[in-house]
Amino acid sequence: MKNIGLNILLIFIFFLSLNSLLAQEIATLSLDDAIKLALKNNPNIVASDADIDISEAVVKQAKSAYYPQISSRIIVPFIGRESGFYLDQLIWDFGRTSNRVKSSKAILESSKYRKDQTRDNIILNTIIYYYTALSDSHIVVSLDKRVVEAEKRLEKTEMFFHSGRATELEVARSETELAKIKLDLIKANHNLEISKLNLKQIVGIEDDVELELDGVIQYRKIFFDVEESVDQALNTRPELKALLAIEESNKANIEVSKKEFYPVIFGRTAYRFEGKGAETPGFIAGVGVKFPIFEGFSRFGKVQEAKANLRKTKAEKEIAKSDIISEVKQYFLDLEYAEENIIVTSKTKDSSEKTLLLAQERYKQDRASELELAEAESIYEESKTKYMQALYTYYINVAKLERATGGIHAPAD
Repeated sequence: MKNIGLNILLIFIFFLSLNSLLAQEIATLSLDDAIKLALKNNPNIVASDADIDISEAVVKQAKSAYYPQISSRIIVPFIGRESGFYLDQLIWDFGRTSNRVKSSKAILESSKYRKDQTRDNIILNTIIYYYTALSDSHIVVSLDKRVVEAEKRLEKTEMFFHSGRATELEVARSETELAKIKLDLIKANHNLEISKLNLKQIVGIEDDVELELDGVIQYRKIFFDVEESVDQALNTRPELKALLAIEESNKANIEVSKKEFYPVIFGRTAYRFEGKGAETPGFIAGVGVKFPIFEGFSRFGKVQEAKANLRKTKAEKEIAKSDIISEVKQYFLDLEYAEENIIVTSKTKDSSEKTLLLAQERYKQDRASELELAEAESIYEESKTKYMQALYTYYINVAKLERATGGIHAPAD
């Protein structure tokens, strides 16, 4: 009876586990789909849009000085003609407002370029995470094969030990090798889970969703000219364009700070209520001039600050140019290395595939042992993994070079 009850419990647990596995959502994800999801769901895009909205609001605030400024003042009890409605209109401030508008528009332009920079970074990181997850999955498969090979080798060594043809030391070495490979497999599975977690995070997929990635990829040589790539990068990189826009903003801010020393001409119209001591209510209108006389050297400080910001931006622009040139050249060399790696690993893979086919044929004819077959399968899977890693590294480097030259694009809808 106890055995029957235990069997029923085990069957119940099995069906619960099966239902749980069936209920787990599986998402098949291509690289293009991953990029589209990342651009749609990544919060950095939302933050970039918010920065643009903020900059647009600043432009509106700067332009507001062009419009009439209406206010009211009511004092109870009325004293003289202090209570009323007032309308002030800027007539001329010697370019102070126009330069503020120019500066704010440049900041808005910079915010848009920063969004392009964010978008490019998201595309590149998605590509890197996608190919890294694929690469890690191949490593897991390769190590699975190595575990099988090591187990077969241990079985053979133990058999030889029992027949007196192997020593305890040889058995211990086989056991140690098997344990080492199993530890490598645990680490590889851990790395794969982290890779998938990074990919899920950037594309906005829930953690409990199981990812299936499209690992079918073919080598296609992509040509780049290093000098043309450098020129293209210097002309198209959004972060460089953002710095150029900031530079224009700083130049406009210098003009604004200089104009602080000039007067402001304005017109005022008001309707004032009749109050205690006042004869009659009425309109007044006139033109006024506001002269800045002394404000504790604050205007000198503003000029100094604006000039320093301009110098800083110019230096950052030169640093960015130098970094971009170095980056493009480095990625170009990395791409050349990746191409050579593909050629070498391709030959190794083809050779190991022939060896595997021969081992399979020999095994069918009972001319090869299980260990020989497992060894051939392990060698082939390892060489295939290295080849696929070379492919993934190549296309990651292509994406990095495209990003560096400002030519990385989202897939078409």
